[in-house]
Amino acid sequence: MRTADRTSAMPFSSRLRRRRDDAGAIAIIVAMFFAFIAVPLSALSIDVARLYVELERVQAAADAAATAGVTYMPDDFTSAKARALDIAADNGFPNSGSTSVVVTAGEKPTQLKVTVSSTVKNSFAKNFGVGQSTMSRSAVADFNGPAPMGSPCNAFANVPNGTTVTTGAGVVPAGYGPVASGILVPAPATCPTEPDFWGAISGPDVYKDEGSEFEARWCKGGEVGCTGGKNDEFDSRGYIYLVRIGASAVGRPIDLQLYDPQFTGTGLRCADGPSGTAISGANYNDYTPTDSADRYGKTTNSFCAGDDGSNTSSYNGNTEYGTITSFGLRAPVDTLDPYTAPPITSCVKQYPGWLPSSYTRNTLRKDSGSYNDKLARVFHQWTSLCTFTPSKAGDYYLQVRSNVALGGTETNGVYSGNMNVFNQAGDNTAVRGTGKNHFAVRAISTAPAGGVSVAAFERMRIYANATGAETEFNLLRVPPAAATKTLLITFFDVGEGAGSGGTVKIVKPTDSNLPTNIVGCVGAGVKDGNLSNCEVTGITSANYNGQLQTIRVPIPSTYTCTVASTGGCWFRVSVKFGSGNAVNDSTTWTAKIVGEPVRLIE
Repeated sequence: MRTADRTSAMPFSSRLRRRRDDAGAIAIIVAMFFAFIAVPLSALSIDVARLYVELERVQAAADAAATAGVTYMPDDFTSAKARALDIAADNGFPNSGSTSVVVTAGEKPTQLKVTVSSTVKNSFAKNFGVGQSTMSRSAVADFNGPAPMGSPCNAFANVPNGTTVTTGAGVVPAGYGPVASGILVPAPATCPTEPDFWGAISGPDVYKDEGSEFEARWCKGGEVGCTGGKNDEFDSRGYIYLVRIGASAVGRPIDLQLYDPQFTGTGLRCADGPSGTAISGANYNDYTPTDSADRYGKTTNSFCAGDDGSNTSSYNGNTEYGTITSFGLRAPVDTLDPYTAPPITSCVKQYPGWLPSSYTRNTLRKDSGSYNDKLARVFHQWTSLCTFTPSKAGDYYLQVRSNVALGGTETNGVYSGNMNVFNQAGDNTAVRGTGKNHFAVRAISTAPAGGVSVAAFERMRIYANATGAETEFNLLRVPPAAATKTLLITFFDVGEGAGSGGTVKIVKPTDSNLPTNIVGCVGAGVKDGNLSNCEVTGITSANYNGQLQTIRVPIPSTYTCTVASTGGCWFRVSVKFGSGNAVNDSTTWTAKIVGEPVRLIE
């Protein structure tokens, strides 16, 4: 039996009134829902959205500040911190008021950690007792470049003694001293006064197969990287040397000196000149009061830089052009691009070349009618490029070129003030140059060991001149930040004088945890494939003349070394030419760490 619906039995007026009552109740419930749940939740969601956007901004600012500041690590934490704070402020988060920025060194000396915090007032959450919210985010960046080559000390290449000449007050003139080498060695580095090589640059009309990978315009035939007799790798900008200034050297005057900076055609072993009467006494001129016989000797010794101008090594056999060598110093730049770094206008000089036919021994003899004081001042002598006082730590860039015409003001045979050394964008084909100029660089300062270093940057053009059959020299500094990356090394035109077969071996940093013989190295070029003990063997002039060899060295994830010292973390290279052969060879070396120099690791 079905029971009747009570509602349907109600009069129509009653049913209508009840529906109105139900609708009113529902409206009240809905109103209460919006008032106490939906509206607050919506308000809170607005606060949450604002906080989320702010959190992204905080993280972006921390990332930017860490990557900008870390480029000063590990040598200059003060500048790293200042740069990180500036970048954080530029991104809207100054270290004041409602925002704060904390900058600390990371777990490794090459790392920088930046923590950015921001406090914002809540619009709606304050009604629930949450008046403000603070968000913090951190970023850690690591830095492994730019990597210096060739020297961890304040001198690059051989460092013969300075002159003993003094003024009336008993003072050695600027640029001619100190008599001793002046080398300061930061532990655990090795920096002998004779590492058996000189810095080098060829005139642009020297053939590429003379070891001139980047500064030669022309190819003799058979060299790698040539098209139609022209060098495809020619770079008119020349070479860069890093003058690295640490915090301890800031505010101290630095005398940047060059040894034998002009080309003077003596031959690789100085046997070609100066010609004429042999030196019979020690006092030849004012610049060699006691050692002229050694300094000017026609033999291989510590003073012989071995400038060579053989007509077999130059374009069309032309030997009438002395190589002009230009030196200019640039200040640090945040982009780490040396060619955009601002010039130091007081630190630029040019040295004209001297051909063998233009001088004799009497040219250097003061009591001779043909004496040339301009040549005597610079020939086999240290001379000052400039003295500057760094106001901040960082890399100063010494640019060396051989394709810029002489200009500026000439004083005692040296030209200064020619801004084309910096500003000439391309090649000046009117500048010839058919000689190979060899030189050295050193920075004299009162800073302690490690405060100043001089090294090649990315490319190292050298003339190796060991009197024995083997030599070993500093190649590249590789900090722990390079772990898991690859060290890429190339050498061009090695092997002249190697006889029946020479070897080139990459040697681990003495202060690293790598095995005695590096494992996993791979060669490409003349010799391809795995390289046992990271060594290339069977090198002769016949198979390596004008050729390029690459060695890839894997850096394991566990790699460590003494990165806190500028003398730590240096890979070295050992060159052996075999019994009875001397290592006399002009080569170009390049080395870099493959991968981004700056990376965020947190």
